[in-house]
Amino acid sequence: MEASFNSSKKMCPSYVGKVGAQLFGVVNKDGKVQFITPLTVTEDFLEQNENLEQRFRFTGKCVEKGCAQWNHEESKCSLSTKVQNLALNQNKELSFCPIRSQCRWFFQDGNEACLSCNEITRNMEELLLKFEK
Repeated sequence: MEASFNSSKKMCPSYVGKVGAQLFGVVNKDGKVQFITPLTVTEDFLEQNENLEQRFRFTGKCVEKGCAQWNHEESKCSLSTKVQNLALNQNKELSFCPIRSQCRWFFQDGNEACLSCNEITRNMEELLLKFEK
Protein backbone atom coordinates (compact mmCIF):
# COMPACT_ATOMS: atom_id res chain seq x y z
CA MET A 1 0.00 0.00 0.00
CA GLU A 2 1.08 3.53 -0.58
CA ALA A 3 0.20 6.73 1.21
CA SER A 4 -1.91 9.09 -0.82
CA PHE A 5 -4.78 11.25 0.23
CA ASN A 6 -5.41 14.54 -1.48
CA SER A 7 -9.05 14.73 -2.47
CA SER A 8 -10.99 17.98 -2.15
CA LYS A 9 -14.32 16.11 -2.27
CA LYS A 10 -16.25 14.99 0.79
CA MET A 11 -15.14 11.56 1.96
CA CYS A 12 -17.34 8.75 3.23
CA PRO A 13 -16.02 7.42 6.58
CA SER A 14 -17.84 4.11 6.09
CA TYR A 15 -16.54 3.09 2.68
CA VAL A 16 -16.17 -0.45 1.41
CA GLY A 17 -12.72 -2.07 1.39
CA LYS A 18 -11.79 -2.29 -2.27
CA VAL A 19 -8.90 -1.45 -4.56
CA GLY A 20 -8.39 2.31 -4.62
CA ALA A 21 -10.15 2.94 -1.29
CA GLN A 22 -8.17 4.55 1.53
CA LEU A 23 -7.45 2.52 4.66
CA PHE A 24 -7.63 5.03 7.53
CA GLY A 25 -8.34 2.95 10.63
CA VAL A 26 -7.43 -0.35 12.27
CA VAL A 27 -9.73 -2.03 14.80
CA ASN A 28 -7.90 -2.73 18.06
CA LYS A 29 -8.55 -5.71 20.34
CA ASP A 30 -10.90 -3.54 22.44
CA GLY A 31 -13.06 -2.98 19.35
CA LYS A 32 -12.18 0.69 18.99
CA VAL A 33 -10.75 2.06 15.78
CA GLN A 34 -7.28 3.55 15.84
CA PHE A 35 -7.03 6.05 13.02
CA ILE A 36 -3.91 6.16 10.85
CA THR A 37 -2.57 8.21 7.97
CA PRO A 38 -4.59 6.95 4.97
CA LEU A 39 -3.05 4.35 2.70
CA THR A 40 -4.34 3.35 -0.73
CA VAL A 41 -5.77 -0.19 -0.79
CA THR A 42 -4.12 -2.48 -3.35
CA GLU A 43 -5.05 -5.87 -4.79
CA ASP A 44 -2.24 -7.44 -2.70
CA PHE A 45 -3.72 -6.02 0.51
CA LEU A 46 -7.13 -7.47 -0.34
CA GLU A 47 -5.64 -10.90 -1.10
CA GLN A 48 -3.75 -10.96 2.21
CA ASN A 49 -6.63 -9.92 4.48
CA GLU A 50 -10.01 -11.38 5.37
CA ASN A 51 -13.04 -9.84 7.11
CA LEU A 52 -11.96 -6.40 5.95
CA GLU A 53 -14.88 -4.39 7.29
CA GLN A 54 -14.58 -6.00 10.72
CA ARG A 55 -10.86 -5.26 11.01
CA PHE A 56 -10.35 -1.97 9.19
CA ARG A 57 -12.02 1.36 8.37
CA PHE A 58 -11.95 2.67 4.85
CA THR A 59 -12.78 5.95 3.22
CA GLY A 60 -13.48 6.97 -0.33
CA LYS A 61 -15.31 9.66 -2.23
CA CYS A 62 -18.87 10.22 -0.97
CA VAL A 63 -21.14 9.44 -3.91
CA GLU A 64 -24.07 11.29 -2.34
CA LYS A 65 -27.21 10.45 -4.36
CA GLY A 66 -25.56 7.26 -5.62
CA CYS A 67 -25.53 5.76 -2.11
CA ALA A 68 -28.36 3.91 -0.36
CA GLN A 69 -27.61 5.93 2.81
CA TRP A 70 -28.23 9.27 1.11
CA ASN A 71 -31.33 11.11 2.37
CA HIS A 72 -32.63 12.80 -0.77
CA GLU A 73 -35.09 15.04 1.10
CA GLU A 74 -32.44 16.46 3.43
CA SER A 75 -29.52 16.17 0.95
CA LYS A 76 -27.26 14.47 3.49
CA CYS A 77 -25.98 11.09 4.67
CA SER A 78 -28.48 9.41 6.95
CA LEU A 79 -25.92 6.99 8.39
CA SER A 80 -24.24 9.70 10.45
CA THR A 81 -27.44 10.34 12.42
CA LYS A 82 -28.02 6.60 12.89
CA VAL A 83 -24.52 6.21 14.31
CA GLN A 84 -25.05 9.15 16.68
CA ASN A 85 -28.33 7.59 17.87
CA LEU A 86 -26.60 4.34 18.86
CA ALA A 87 -25.55 6.02 22.14
CA LEU A 88 -22.23 4.21 22.30
CA ASN A 89 -19.53 5.15 24.79
CA GLN A 90 -19.07 8.55 23.27
CA ASN A 91 -15.81 10.35 23.78
CA LYS A 92 -15.94 13.70 25.52
CA GLU A 93 -13.21 15.10 23.28
CA LEU A 94 -12.45 14.66 19.62
CA SER A 95 -9.76 12.10 18.90
CA PHE A 96 -7.28 12.26 16.02
CA CYS A 97 -8.92 11.74 12.64
CA PRO A 98 -6.96 11.99 9.40
CA ILE A 99 -10.06 12.69 7.27
CA ARG A 100 -12.03 15.11 9.47
CA SER A 101 -11.44 18.12 7.21
CA GLN A 102 -12.97 16.18 4.29
CA CYS A 103 -15.38 13.88 6.15
CA ARG A 104 -19.01 13.90 5.01
CA TRP A 105 -20.29 13.20 8.54
CA PHE A 106 -18.24 16.00 10.12
CA PHE A 107 -19.20 18.42 7.34
CA GLN A 108 -22.92 17.90 7.93
CA ASP A 109 -23.09 17.18 11.70
CA GLY A 110 -19.93 18.71 13.17
CA ASN A 111 -18.31 17.38 16.35
CA GLU A 112 -21.34 15.24 17.25
CA ALA A 113 -20.57 12.98 14.29
CA CYS A 114 -17.07 12.37 15.61
CA LEU A 115 -17.71 11.48 19.24
CA SER A 116 -18.45 7.78 18.71
CA CYS A 117 -16.89 7.39 15.27
CA ASN A 118 -13.94 5.36 16.56
CA GLU A 119 -16.40 2.66 17.69
CA ILE A 120 -17.93 2.13 14.25
CA THR A 121 -17.02 -0.54 11.72
CA ARG A 122 -18.76 -1.14 8.41
CA ASN A 123 -20.33 -4.38 9.61
CA MET A 124 -22.23 -2.20 12.13
CA GLU A 125 -23.74 -0.37 9.16
CA GLU A 126 -25.02 -3.73 7.92
CA LEU A 127 -26.61 -4.38 11.35
CA LEU A 128 -28.28 -0.96 11.34
CA LEU A 129 -29.79 -1.67 7.94
CA LYS A 130 -31.18 -5.02 9.13
CA PHE A 131 -32.91 -3.32 12.08
CA GLU A 132 -34.66 -0.90 9.73
CA LYS A 133 -36.40 -3.66 7.77
